[in-house]
Amino acid sequence: MGLNNLPDVLTPKQLADFLQVSDQTIKRAIKAGKLKAFKVGKDWRIEKEAVLEWVQK
Repeated sequence: MGLNNLPDVLTPKQLADFLQVSDQTIKRAIKAGKLKAFKVGKDWRIEKEAVLEWVQK
């Protein structure tokens, strides 16, 4: 599955599974401001466009 096949909005767990890293790695990138994300209640969500930007950097 390529990056273009990702859903429009992902959870940190979904992105971590796709990239084969821990979800803590994704959350650290969010908290460091390297990966754009937004909160829904207490949970983080990441837009596919933000993932594409982050991977290209």
